[in-house]
Amino acid sequence: MTLIEVVIAIALVGLLAGSLLFGKNMLVGSRVKSAATLITSAVRFGLTRANATGKPTRLVIDLEKKQLAIEEASGSLMLREKGKDQTGGAEASTAAEAKARAEADRIVDGPRAARPRFSKLTGVTGAVEDLAKGRFLGEGVEIAQVRTEHDDDFVREGRAYLYFWPGGTTERAVIQLKKAGDREASLSVVVSPLTGRAKIEKGGAEFPEPRGVDQEYSEREQ
Repeated sequence: MTLIEVVIAIALVGLLAGSLLFGKNMLVGSRVKSAATLITSAVRFGLTRANATGKPTRLVIDLEKKQLAIEEASGSLMLREKGKDQTGGAEASTAAEAKARAEADRIVDGPRAARPRFSKLTGVTGAVEDLAKGRFLGEGVEIAQVRTEHDDDFVREGRAYLYFWPGGTTERAVIQLKKAGDREASLSVVVSPLTGRAKIEKGGAEFPEPRGVDQEYSEREQ
C-alpha cells in the first residue's frame, strides 16, 4: 500500500467512528426532545381529564423507572399540603411514602380529614392507555430533577407528583430532563399554574417563583 492509500484508509475509519459516535448522541438528543413533548401532552391531558370528570388528576413522574403515568382521585375534594411529603396531601402510593406519612401524622395531633386515594385510569384506549399503565420516556433519557408547588426542594429520586384540579388549574412546576451520563439537564418543561401551559426550555430551568396575581391572570387571558 502506498502512503496515500494508508492516509485514505485512516481517514475513512475516523469518519466512520465519528458518525457512529455523533449519530448516537443525536439520537438520544432527539429522544430527550420527544420525552419533553410527551410531558407537555400529559399535562394537557391531565387538565382536560380533571375538567371532564370533576376529580383531581395527577401526573406521576417516576425518576427511578424513567416513566410517566396518569392517575385519578377517588373523590372530588383534595387539600393542598406543602412540604410534608412528595404526595402533596394525597394518600401515599408506596411503602416509603406511607411510612413518611404515618410519621408526619403521628407528630401532628388532632383529627385529620380523609385523604383522597389515587388509582390508575381505567376504560381508556390509545395513547392515553400507555399513560395509564406507565409510559417509558425512552432509552438514554433520564429525569434530572422535578419540583412542584407542594415541594420544598427539587425531587431527585423516587417519585414526584404534579396535580391538576377541575377548573383548569394545576401547580407551578419544572421538570428537567437529561441524557444518560450527563451531569446537567439539557431540556426543561416549565408549567404555569393558572393557565396550565407547559413550555419547553433549553438547559436546566430554575423553579419559577410566584408572580403577581395580575400577571398570572393576564397570561391566562392571553
